[in-house]
Amino acid sequence: MRKLYLFCVAVLALAAAQPASAQFMWIDVNGDGFCDSQDVLDNTVTSIDLWLATNQDANFFPVTCPTGEDLTINSYTFILRSTGNVTFGAWTDAMAFGTNLGTGLAGNDRWVGRGSGNILPPGTYKLGSHAITVTGSPSISIISSTSASSQALTSFGSACLGTLGTNTMKLGLDWFDTCGTAGGTPVTDTTWGKIKALYRGD
Repeated sequence: MRKLYLFCVAVLALAAAQPASAQFMWIDVNGDGFCDSQDVLDNTVTSIDLWLATNQDANFFPVTCPTGEDLTINSYTFILRSTGNVTFGAWTDAMAFGTNLGTGLAGNDRWVGRGSGNILPPGTYKLGSHAITVTGSPSISIISSTSASSQALTSFGSACLGTLGTNTMKLGLDWFDTCGTAGGTPVTDTTWGKIKALYRGD
């Protein structure tokens, strides 16, 4: 009972400390579908998974489109930035989105875009997997823009109009929650990750 009480207190405290913002994109390294302190890169890692929750924030609390439409998805674009020795390989789409919306690589930045005529309902989706080669203990983050290309951004296409009314929900404008790999010094960015770290091993 005491452990359950502490768990509830932790949830409430963490939720109060982190204001909700719509949508959440994250990187998963170990295949559990979450982003937490266990998602660390080393030379045994050969791929990472990228996930998107169109209708939940980083604490997995539900969110809605401010203009009333459904938070559907029919395209995605993302930019990854590494802090160390990461070689990006091929991207494997998991959404059956067959239209290439652009790809590129410049320095430590990698961007990918895919789209489809099929509109999927609001929810949590594994967008796909990116092959990588790692040397040392670098980290990878999700960023909103890159100086290497003015056309690259992190976003998803949706029935929700978005701030600019373009049916494109953009990181840094319409939503802000991301979680990258933990690197050599693990960090935990989300409520769920903090709770998992707190009770792991019990």
